[in-house]
Amino acid sequence: MSSITSAELNYLVFRYLQESGFTHSAFALGYEAGINKCTIDGNLVPPGALVTFVQKGLQYLEMEANLSNSDVDMDEDFSFLQPLDLITKDVCELRQMVKEKKKNVPGDKEKEKDVDKEHEVERSRAKEKEKHEKEKERERDKEKIDKGKEREKLHDDHTDQEMLTNQEDKVNEKPEENGVPKGE
Repeated sequence: MSSITSAELNYLVFRYLQESGFTHSAFALGYEAGINKCTIDGNLVPPGALVTFVQKGLQYLEMEANLSNSDVDMDEDFSFLQPLDLITKDVCELRQMVKEKKKNVPGDKEKEKDVDKEHEVERSRAKEKEKHEKEKERERDKEKIDKGKEREKLHDDHTDQEMLTNQEDKVNEKPEENGVPKGE
């Protein structure tokens, strides 16, 4: 198993401080740790390397705590521990926590199924409500269109009636000759 040297760790912390905007702290650490004398090629170290390294370490601790020789159905019982627990507790304590969680799992799975069913019912209700709202909106739109057509028809009828009235008025007028009404 390989281990990380203090120079490598110092460089990872130095890069983390720089990437996070702590330039003064990065300078102070770099000066005291002698980062400029270090043989590490900074171009080979990816951004966020310290965070990735710590996350992988936490995952490793968690897997170590979850694994034991007697576990057969690991996928079903695999439980995630909190990062603070992984940092502050040793592997024995973590294994004990996992065992306690495994004892509570069967009841939890039934509760999860019930919750999933409730969520499914809620989703179907929401879909029905949304469908109903869309139908109402379509009906309102159709009513608006129908009202618009009615107004247009009334306007056309009114215009036709005005034209008819104007034509009747012209027919009923007596013809004039030389500005003198006929019959006088």
